[in-house]
Amino acid sequence: MNTETPPHPFDLLLDIDRRSRSEADAAEVEQPTGTVGRLALRLGPWNLMFNMEDVAEIIPVPHISRVPGVKSWLLGIANLRGTVISIIDLKEFLGGKPSNLMTSSRVVVVRAGEWDYGLLVDEIIGMRHFGPDNRQPSKNMVDVNLRSHVTEVFSSEDKLWLAFNVSQLLNDQRFLGAAS
Repeated sequence: MNTETPPHPFDLLLDIDRRSRSEADAAEVEQPTGTVGRLALRLGPWNLMFNMEDVAEIIPVPHISRVPGVKSWLLGIANLRGTVISIIDLKEFLGGKPSNLMTSSRVVVVRAGEWDYGLLVDEIIGMRHFGPDNRQPSKNMVDVNLRSHVTEVFSSEDKLWLAFNVSQLLNDQRFLGAAS
């Protein structure tokens, strides 16, 4: 006759949680020291990287309502789950030609205080991780229109990857002065 009391269901859940956390910790792969992961995207000829802290979300291109009397790079406004956001053609703002909408086009939503802005980009590539050995010593090879918004330049696979400063963009007087 077994007189042992069966474990309480809550104790079983705690045990499962403990084992899951232990296995997850063992499975984590440490990044080499100095390696930074960023969201990589394509914008015309440029490969940009955004810090993940700057990205609120990534969405398909929504219906955009034009706003009269604004710069051409301010495409208009869109409704994002009840919140109105401005949609900016980032390529055109940075001195390029207007973007062509493609099936790969996305809007990267960034937040500045209480305001959300949608930045139209050509394509989301995914996460990229670069260490100090990939860092370029100079920004001289970066397009002059883009240089003030780039904090670091990395190279990999014969491509330049530009660390984009979203805060610089959101505080740029040209960006803030979208009215024509």
